[in-house]
Amino acid sequence: MSTQPGPANPAIPLLTAPEPYVDVKRAASYLSVAVKTLNEWARLEKIPAYPWGDGSRKTWRFKLSELDEWMQRRINSVRRPNSVRRPPLSERTVRREKEAH
Repeated sequence: MSTQPGPANPAIPLLTAPEPYVDVKRAASYLSVAVKTLNEWARLEKIPAYPWGDGSRKTWRFKLSELDEWMQRRINSVRRPNSVRRPPLSERTVRREKEAH
């Protein structure tokens, strides 16, 4: 008798390793923001973050999947609809120059 998953044996759920936490430097790089900015957002609870350590000066840890979800919600929010976007800077500059002449 085989213990391999197949039609006769339902697949046994595999245990996956939990997602690791990343430090503020890695998270800031992932979001392309300054470390100082990300620390401030974490302190103000604007972004999903986990305090590490005791005391008033906390170190923050992040999960990249949560940061990605946060960014997607931000991009697709009602306050920032996808259909209303500013044209690239080069197009705005050209338009202004044409209007000036």
